[in-house]
Amino acid sequence: MKCNTTIIQILFLFNVCLATLSPPEKKTNKGIKPQEGARKNNVLDRKLVVETPYVKDIIKYHATYHQDTALKNFKNQVLGYVTPWNSKGYDVAKTWAPKFNYISPVWLQIKRQSPNIYIISGLHDVDHAWMKSVKQKGSQSNLKILPRLLFENWQPSDLKAFFIEPTAHTEQKALIDEVKKACKQWKFDGIVLELFSQIGKYIDKSVKFIQNFGLGMNEDALKLILVYPPFRAYPSDEFFIQALNEIYPYVEAVSVMTYDFSNPQKPGPNAPLFWMRLCIEKLIDNDDNPEKRSKILLGLNFYGNSYTANGGGPIVGTEYIELLKNAKTNQALTYNNNTAENYIEVRTSQGAKKIFFPTLYSIQKRLDLAREYGTGVAIWELGQGLDYFYDLL
Repeated sequence: MKCNTTIIQILFLFNVCLATLSPPEKKTNKGIKPQEGARKNNVLDRKLVVETPYVKDIIKYHATYHQDTALKNFKNQVLGYVTPWNSKGYDVAKTWAPKFNYISPVWLQIKRQSPNIYIISGLHDVDHAWMKSVKQKGSQSNLKILPRLLFENWQPSDLKAFFIEPTAHTEQKALIDEVKKACKQWKFDGIVLELFSQIGKYIDKSVKFIQNFGLGMNEDALKLILVYPPFRAYPSDEFFIQALNEIYPYVEAVSVMTYDFSNPQKPGPNAPLFWMRLCIEKLIDNDDNPEKRSKILLGLNFYGNSYTANGGGPIVGTEYIELLKNAKTNQALTYNNNTAENYIEVRTSQGAKKIFFPTLYSIQKRLDLAREYGTGVAIWELGQGLDYFYDLL
């Protein structure tokens, strides 16, 4: 009997040792239930704007926001883009309308159909009820709705006729008149024009057209905002730096695309702060003119990227939160001082992923940069980010 007791005790101790030496199970954040809705205090008062936030806090609080959605913390100009393929952006624009000066729904394209005949497509996406609601809620900031208008699929012959042939002036006037007509008919306050990505070698012919466009829109109390490329050390960069001096007096603002610094072929930060600063400094070109500075809208990405060994690509807030649930409990995001961005690496059923996504802290650093130089911001795009981001605006 004593022998049997000794054997049982040895077996018990052996099992205890095995249990002690077994690797602990990696706990994840999948059990955290996000809180939602309005709160009495904003994210600054709630001490959520920190350099290295915990994953569990992002998951728990990302869908909460300050109950006073009209309170502006960022006093400079703010433009927000909305796209038909991301319907949450429409709700964001309504909820936080007082924080915006301009809302730009990505609706419209313009093509040259024949000499002096221009067709605007995309008008089927126009939502008058939504526009009315947004403008009513944004009345205290005198919010304007300016749909984005893209030069789309222009043929070389169209570009040549528009920019360099003897009839170019009448062609340009026909386009401007068509845009003004659409603005009046559909009750737009103007447009955000994107043309540089489509006109190739004719960019040096575009300045006079933009000046005339701005003058023509101004005659009818309509606004023109111009989408502008960031500094990338391309040969064309010097043109854009100099052209801004000739353009800014004629436009409401320029929306600078300071995002997409990295890509799946060259994974990394979305928009390093040092690069955004360089883009501003190149554009202001040592000019202390406050009007010029105020017309620069620094692009802010509210989306991120998830990279894998095989590539990866852009992600929006809902995807980001799901990915974060794979992180370990109490894991904090890593912060890079040079880029002023956070990132995290997680293991998923599809393999390891390195994720770059804006945080409250990284957004605040960029808003501080805009304050420092007296510029505004342009957000691409509303609905892609997390609800508590809007407390900072």
